[in-house]
Amino acid sequence: MANYYATTRSNYFRVKDEAAFKAWCGDLSLDWWTKQFDGQEGTFFAVSADTSSGWPSSRFVQDPNDPDVEDDEEVDLTTELAKHLDPRDAAVLIEIGNEKLRYLCGYATAVTADGREHSISLSTICEEAAEAFGPDINVTEATY
Repeated sequence: MANYYATTRSNYFRVKDEAAFKAWCGDLSLDWWTKQFDGQEGTFFAVSADTSSGWPSSRFVQDPNDPDVEDDEEVDLTTELAKHLDPRDAAVLIEIGNEKLRYLCGYATAVTADGREHSISLSTICEEAAEAFGPDINVTEATY
């Protein structure tokens, strides 16, 4: 059986509090880097998950009363990220992945500081192409 491997990264966006954002990235093991844009005020950040399993869906938590007790806590990445975003920018989180050549997938979610989200998936292309080209054109999925 094959394993799923993913690569992630975001676009560049500004944050309200750089120190709080960097701490949050550390908490979720997200890599971050910065860029300046001519004519744009502020520092722009981009992020990527530092594992091959995609964007994090949980975080490690330790019981403050018992250091031997460990657990995972679910994470709603876009909801948490929205709290850090500068209201002038949207963050776009992109993930591409594969399980050998059994399938390839790609997802992107955009989120704003007020929590609005918009998502797309590469898997919708077959359905959209079939609608666009009509019933005389056969469109198959790129999977085994």
